[in-house]
Amino acid sequence: MAGLKDGDDYRDGERFKIPALLQLLCLGVGGGGTLLFLILSFSMSEKTGAMGYSWLFAVIFFLSLAVGGLFWTMLHHATNSGWGTVVRRLMENLASLIPFMLILGLPLLISGFGFRDKLWEWFPKREVALHHAEEAAKKEAPEYITARKAEVAKAVAAVEAAKKELADVASPSPGHRVHLERKIEELQKKADKFAKEDLSEDGAIATLTDKHFQHDEALLFKKRGFLNESFWWIRQIFYFVVLAGIAFLLRGWSLKQDRDGDPKWFRWMRRWSCGLLLFFATAWTFLVFDWLMGLDYSWFSTMWGVYLFAGAALNSMGFLVILLTLLRRAGYLKNVVTMEHYHLMGKLMHAFVIFWAYIAFSQFFLIWYANITEETKFFLTRNTGFWNTYTIAFLVIGHFFVPFVALLLRAVKKIPHILSGIAAWNLLMHAFDLYWIIIPERGPSLTAHLGKEGIAMVIPGAWVFDLLAFVSVGGLFGFFLLRQLASASLFPCRDPRLDESLNVVN
Repeated sequence: MAGLKDGDDYRDGERFKIPALLQLLCLGVGGGGTLLFLILSFSMSEKTGAMGYSWLFAVIFFLSLAVGGLFWTMLHHATNSGWGTVVRRLMENLASLIPFMLILGLPLLISGFGFRDKLWEWFPKREVALHHAEEAAKKEAPEYITARKAEVAKAVAAVEAAKKELADVASPSPGHRVHLERKIEELQKKADKFAKEDLSEDGAIATLTDKHFQHDEALLFKKRGFLNESFWWIRQIFYFVVLAGIAFLLRGWSLKQDRDGDPKWFRWMRRWSCGLLLFFATAWTFLVFDWLMGLDYSWFSTMWGVYLFAGAALNSMGFLVILLTLLRRAGYLKNVVTMEHYHLMGKLMHAFVIFWAYIAFSQFFLIWYANITEETKFFLTRNTGFWNTYTIAFLVIGHFFVPFVALLLRAVKKIPHILSGIAAWNLLMHAFDLYWIIIPERGPSLTAHLGKEGIAMVIPGAWVFDLLAFVSVGGLFGFFLLRQLASASLFPCRDPRLDESLNVVN
């Protein structure tokens, strides 16, 4: 058909040249800001706790964009999407930043930096509770062993007495015999149960430690299989291997296809994306369980993973729209990206605005309806003081109603600068959303030791650290993204579905 673009005309791809000044600026702001942040955290030890929340906010914001990029890459392959081929490399580049963002999160996970125990209170509480439990257990162990041995002997004696009672009856009636046999059986079970208990010194200490631990911190005892340091680190390694590994694998195959055009890479990306979606979902869900829900270990929500996923997917697509517009403004991708691509990306943004709102409302509604103390405390904290106004203004109106109405218009989704403005607005609301999730925990957690009269909802002046952390991580995010953009063609130049994407109409 006349006028159609041919993918063979674009088989050499298009390379991005990094603006040297921009790269230097990102590195200077990111590297210098990070160094300053760490210096301040060590020199102002009384502020370390507040700074931990700031760094977590910054890292999780940019990590969510990278994870969103990985989701769109995997979805593109799993659904055999043709329209997004020309923008898929931007998704891959965004996803490839996951390991860098996770590395920036390491200071939060390593106790030596002083952030971890201030963020996730279950670490020090568990350690203190176990220490007290072990000390008490060591003191009580000798008396406990003696008492339990006496109980074992008593139980054995009761069994022997019951057997003797049966033997002494010359000719018991059938009913009497059954009664005595059942009595012996029950006493024997009790004696066997006592006999199985480890009454060595170590065994007694372990039993008593669990007993005291459960008494002092019942909730941490209940969750001890999940909330312990060994399993915590196993999970962190799992998140890194899965998320970074999938991103590395898919981008690597995509670049190999650029070089040799072999369609096997296309098939491999499709198959593996379908199979690895479950691992991706599991890793991201439990990462936000650990990093965000874990800020208050007594609180839980069954919709938490989906809620954070919806925000990541929506706003990574918004970031891709902005990035695409900036590249086109600099003279790149003008021959391969059309307004039809913008229209489709705009429709996906609109869909996820609705999806995010649906999940957010469903989470609130289910918690409100169930009215369970361990669940409602999350919203009670965020309905206190100015946080209530914040919620209505930025989440209800800003995050949903404004972009929902704006993206209803078809024409808006075909005007790059206007669509980019809406995307920028969504990114701002996403930042406010994550801020709303993380920061309200900071004041009550860090001032809880002062008692009811001393608890504060806000730490004065901590917003400075929030801003410094956000700019620092953002600078490094920009630096690594520029390097990834320049490392390969800006679009998959030998993909079998390139023709379809070049000529997409919707």
